[in-house]
Amino acid sequence: MKIPILHLEEGIHHYDFTIEGGSLHFYREEVYPHEMQVHVELNKFERNIKCTIHVETTAHYICDRCLVEYERPFAEDFEVLFHIGTRDLITDEEDVIILPPETVDIDLTERLQEFLILNVPMKMLCTDTCKGICAGCGADLNHEECRCTEQPIDPRWLKLKELLDKSPER
Repeated sequence: MKIPILHLEEGIHHYDFTIEGGSLHFYREEVYPHEMQVHVELNKFERNIKCTIHVETTAHYICDRCLVEYERPFAEDFEVLFHIGTRDLITDEEDVIILPPETVDIDLTERLQEFLILNVPMKMLCTDTCKGICAGCGADLNHEECRCTEQPIDPRWLKLKELLDKSPER
């Protein structure tokens, strides 16, 4: 996703990219196996270039509770600010990428990879009410009842259970 900037006039410019699934080659790429539509709005002003990037695709997840594979639409925006040269930089932006004055084009591929990695959910759930899989019998609790006949006893409580079983009141 290279954009030539050497003779780019000041103002707003629009670029559209289609990225094939599996072509970005990064960690957790299996989450984004489908084609991506990327729209870049590039605003060049003075020695700065502000890129607003919109990404649309379908994300592929595996539920952390029940291990079911599911897909969800993914559409998010992010911004990247570039500054050409090292002097006269006045901004309140936290993340500014400094480019050498002889830069011919900017490559947004690495920024897109970083954005996609950071947007993988920490907890992937097929639904908010997913019940998961029974640790005892392996039943998918979303579709069937637990088949466990007896609840497992924590080994730390076995001695207490033995005492209760031996007591005459029972």
